[in-house]
Amino acid sequence: MMKQDLKISLPVYKIGYSLAFIVILSCVHSVVYINEIGPAIDEKMAVLAMVFCADTYLIEKQCRRREVFRLYSIKNQYHAILRRIMAQIGYLTVSSIFAYGMFYWQKPAVLDEKRSGIFLFLLYCGVVFITVFFWSVLSVTVCNLLQSVGGGMGMLFLVWLFLVSKAGEKLLGVWNPFSYEFCKFSELTEWKWAAGKIITAVCAILLLLLQKKILEKRG
Repeated sequence: MMKQDLKISLPVYKIGYSLAFIVILSCVHSVVYINEIGPAIDEKMAVLAMVFCADTYLIEKQCRRREVFRLYSIKNQYHAILRRIMAQIGYLTVSSIFAYGMFYWQKPAVLDEKRSGIFLFLLYCGVVFITVFFWSVLSVTVCNLLQSVGGGMGMLFLVWLFLVSKAGEKLLGVWNPFSYEFCKFSELTEWKWAAGKIITAVCAILLLLLQKKILEKRG
């Protein structure tokens, strides 16, 4: 069963375009300092997660397996969706870490010896995991509620555009899901910016727990 869910959630074409996305990003987005790598990737991984996970459930409908899938109990459907989401989140998180290393071909400089190297990398790992987690679960939820992959991605892309804009930064401040990107390098260890990531992590967990109810309502 796990093997089948992996095959459904991680098809070759998804792996192909996600890797291409990472390579292209590391080539077109220039960085000068190491601390710029994390913010350069994090908000872009939200878009990749949004697209990557949009059809996690609706692929059953697209591939005409929906009637068979609905023969399973809601509990089994829920567990299948969870396995698929977790597999996708795991893959995207590993891909994000790989993307971080890809930027080193640009030979970014060290801005501060006390806050560089391993500290920035570990901080990035935690931040990007939350980003991938939140946008993956949100994408699955919205697309399932709307019963439309295109409609769900379109709505979420507009939300993403607002959040990464100057208006989103000013309106939400440290509560913005992308507060890490807007944070100045000197403010990283003040941790005020972490409020936005904590909120998104909590929301992602709640949405994950709600998947069973959504399946019952939307089928």
